[in-house]
Amino acid sequence: MSLSVDVSGSTPFAFDAVFDVDRGRTLALVGESGAGKSTILRCIAGLHKPERGRITCDGTTWFDSERRVFEQPHRRSVAVTFPNGALFGAMTVIENAAFGLRASGRSARESTGRALEALDVTGVAHLAERRAHTLSSGEAQRVALARAIALRPAALLLDEPLSSVDVRARPALRLALIAAIKDSSSATVLVTHDPADAMLLSDRLAVVEGGVVVQRGTSAELRRAPATPYVAAFAGVNLFSGIARAESDGTSIVRLAGQPDGDGLVVMGVWSGPVAVVVEPDAVTISRDQSPTSARNRFTGPVESMVPDGGVVRVSIASEPPVIARITARSATALGLEPGAIVHATFKAGEARVS
Repeated sequence: MSLSVDVSGSTPFAFDAVFDVDRGRTLALVGESGAGKSTILRCIAGLHKPERGRITCDGTTWFDSERRVFEQPHRRSVAVTFPNGALFGAMTVIENAAFGLRASGRSARESTGRALEALDVTGVAHLAERRAHTLSSGEAQRVALARAIALRPAALLLDEPLSSVDVRARPALRLALIAAIKDSSSATVLVTHDPADAMLLSDRLAVVEGGVVVQRGTSAELRRAPATPYVAAFAGVNLFSGIARAESDGTSIVRLAGQPDGDGLVVMGVWSGPVAVVVEPDAVTISRDQSPTSARNRFTGPVESMVPDGGVVRVSIASEPPVIARITARSATALGLEPGAIVHATFKAGEARVS
């Protein structure tokens, strides 16, 4: 069973979106701020009525412009989380988590039990008796997520769930999101403008530009054949996941999967535990020799592919882990780059952004 979306409209601006998501899978709607991602999400939730199209979920029609069907939000098996959590500040955590169940007519006992289970999944069951207004932004988002998954919805909609969370709280909350999505078995749609969130939390991406879904696919598929410059820039970032260990000089070592102890990325700042690291392709320097540089991070491997992009070339290097660089076409010619050529890719610790 799945969620199927095919909608378009002209208010609040023109939008056109077509995609589907299977139960137990996650699709990330990605794009710049103002691209129309949240409007599309609101259409699924029933908070905005499109002018044309159809939305179905698990065989039930939620919207059909030709048949004039429009199910109200409370009649859709859907749960939404918003960027700021949208909790009731005077209520306790357990009351917030159980609110949707109580509003749908569930008994107090069942609502409390399911809410506690959801709070346990998102890692905040110990805060059950706290008032919501005393929570940090990260804690509030965990409670909002618990409130959503406690409903066991057919469709789970996450609108920028990490945007208001401090960068140091994001790695742990991202792990909570992964656990919650897995526990829900819902068809999940994630709205984000952050490549790290999109690639770490979803199975597929749908890129929105000017209200229109311009391309769908896995991050690897988008990298191989980007439909627009924005898709190339978004999908082409270097994303690494690993375990951080703080050093004594104000930097940290991030050991990636499969790397021996002592090796890893060097990043600025004091970090500990699971983190994601983003490096823009423009920050990566390519050379044919191993001349000493001030860059702390170096990877070596053959050129896998070269994709022209105007006056620049996106170079994919089959190092371990793989690295993508974006250099000028003139530099690529001067270096004699071609598929199979062995190159060294370097970038400074300050260019590696922990996200």
